[in-house]
Amino acid sequence: MRVEPSRFTSGPAHHFFGYYGINVWDRSGRHHLALETDFHRRPPTPEDRARVGLVDTESGSFAALAETGAFNLQQGSMLHWIDAGHGDELTYNVWHGGRVVSHARALHGGATRTLEAPVAAVTADGRAALGLNYARMYHCRSVVGYANAIDPDTLPLAPEDDGLYRIDLPSGRADLLVSHAEVIRAAALPEPPTGLVWFNHVMFNTDGSRVMFLCRMRRPGDRGLRTSLWTVRPDGSELSQQIGFEHKISHFAWPDPDHLLISTDLLGTMQFLTFTVDRGDFTPFGGGVLPADGHACFSPDGRWLACDTYPQGSERISQLMLYEMATGRRVDIGGMYSEPVFTGDVRCDLHPRWHPDGHSLTIDAVPAGHRQIYQYDVSSIVG
Repeated sequence: MRVEPSRFTSGPAHHFFGYYGINVWDRSGRHHLALETDFHRRPPTPEDRARVGLVDTESGSFAALAETGAFNLQQGSMLHWIDAGHGDELTYNVWHGGRVVSHARALHGGATRTLEAPVAAVTADGRAALGLNYARMYHCRSVVGYANAIDPDTLPLAPEDDGLYRIDLPSGRADLLVSHAEVIRAAALPEPPTGLVWFNHVMFNTDGSRVMFLCRMRRPGDRGLRTSLWTVRPDGSELSQQIGFEHKISHFAWPDPDHLLISTDLLGTMQFLTFTVDRGDFTPFGGGVLPADGHACFSPDGRWLACDTYPQGSERISQLMLYEMATGRRVDIGGMYSEPVFTGDVRCDLHPRWHPDGHSLTIDAVPAGHRQIYQYDVSSIVG
């Protein structure tokens, strides 16, 4: 059932959010987080800036509130809404004193305070956050890092004093939760890493009681990544490897506090699997219906899974679909064209994001050559 999308933003400037499975809406449902840039066909440089702001659903206008140099085209500036006792606040990552931190800006009044680490993930209730080093990440995988002139030869391979951070949102304090060195020790590899190790793609489970993250490394001369999947409690306890470095691991989502949906080749071919944390009961999910990989996120009520594909075939159409959990029914709701130039660090994945009411989704897309946000009303499908 095709759904005609409405273009949520308009040019000549480019507008995007940059990632999937994150709540982009304020409490009123009127304002949608977004970045605005004057370019999008090249990666950002250390000198580039993006405007941080809100799209007004009533007027369709973008209101700039701040600017940042800590962003990329794939994940934006990892904007989030938080609820830390300071009223409604939005966070965006920024450079400060030669390192990346995050600013929390009040929606009403505009007061801004600093969080000691760049925000990478927030709990569903907006009350706890995790941070990653996006400056380091740029020299590991530039598409998800923030451009900088740091000499990568000065970066330790698996440092003891860097990794995944726990951010106390009321105070802004950040403490190291798990270090790169700790994870490499726990992995018990047959030989030490010879290239930079980094953490990427972190997400709280649905009740905030557990965290998943990917640990990645690339040996000198390697074209591909070596990836492992880990979970840990927010207090740093129960660090556990769920999938080792010998398998491909891609996108993920939490359907509930104890289970993960993950795209991996663990069972032979790349596909979505579900499993219970720490049990290893990997089970194929959506076989023959869902793509082998995609940005998957569950609707607020858990009844539907939204997923996209990368541009397919010579037509370069990225498909957007819904998958009904109870029946295994797939509903293709739309497709977006992407010019051949939009690959690598400048690609524009759809990255679906649910509205809290579960009746619509927004995506980023470039069907007309401009990077803009589009909205799909799926109320007639989800009921």
